[in-house]
Amino acid sequence: MPRSLPFPHPNLYTKGLVLISVNLIVISFLFSAYDVKLPVNETVEWAIYRVYKISYVKRTVDTFRSLVGLSKYIPRQELRNQQKPDKPLKLGVKLNTKGKSVYTPDQLALFDGSRESQPVYLAILGRVYDVEKGRKHYSAGGGYHFFAGKDATRAFVTGDFTPNGLTDDVKGLTDQELLSLLDWVNFYNKEYKLVGFVQGLFYDGNGKLTAYGKDVNERLENALEYKKKQVKETEAFPPCNSEWHKDTGGRVWCTNKSGGVKREWVGVPRKLFAAGSKSHRCACVKNFGNPLATPNEQGTRGDLDNPNLKEYENCSPVSNSCKLPAD
Repeated sequence: MPRSLPFPHPNLYTKGLVLISVNLIVISFLFSAYDVKLPVNETVEWAIYRVYKISYVKRTVDTFRSLVGLSKYIPRQELRNQQKPDKPLKLGVKLNTKGKSVYTPDQLALFDGSRESQPVYLAILGRVYDVEKGRKHYSAGGGYHFFAGKDATRAFVTGDFTPNGLTDDVKGLTDQELLSLLDWVNFYNKEYKLVGFVQGLFYDGNGKLTAYGKDVNERLENALEYKKKQVKETEAFPPCNSEWHKDTGGRVWCTNKSGGVKREWVGVPRKLFAAGSKSHRCACVKNFGNPLATPNEQGTRGDLDNPNLKEYENCSPVSNSCKLPAD
């Protein structure tokens, strides 16, 4: 067993580190406040980040800032990481294929984890990933072995691991299921190395998207756009809280947190109809100031005049709670 190396007592160096980190924080603050554009700025930020990651320094700096009434310090590098979430990964007509191999299904099957001399590969949406670092999960006996050595795209969202279910055909999948597949592609792209493509429904023998692949890519684009619209709609028209009792009927009401959307206003319940549809849901509608659904417009009634809204029967138009009949 190797001997442990002696380290100096923490008190011999932590005071110095704290002093250095505090000075670096002040310098970085001055650069930011006065918008100083110097090459050293990036170096200082990097130094702050590395020093601040030391637990003793972090505790000391946070305590110091708390004592003088400052908020908890968050290094800029972490802020940038928070502000730059992973973008959804598309199939990509312009995907860089340089240095990537194109496998036939039979060739890909050789990388199913049954051969110790070969790494483990799997494919999703025609993209082949090296999952060797997760061999225990993907090789024989592992919980995900059925994905190894093939493109079983459909099974990622259907959970059908029969021979017929382990297929790359995504025909008939809903937009939501396609978006779930995109989440899986993002996961594999982040955790594993993309090594190539499998010749089949999505890519041809030259690693170019097929007509089928382009069609799926277009569906993904449309689904992503629809998802963005849904998010914007939920922000403008948050769902109501609701309850239902068999004998007495139900109730819908609004708070500044209803629908899981925190906001500065409460709103009033309204029926929100989908365009060209008779179906509706309860939405909390802003009833003052400028509208949220049409931000370019100005007014004093919020979104109350939106044509897709309708008041609940036997409910005051200014009430934030409406009763629903039992039948």
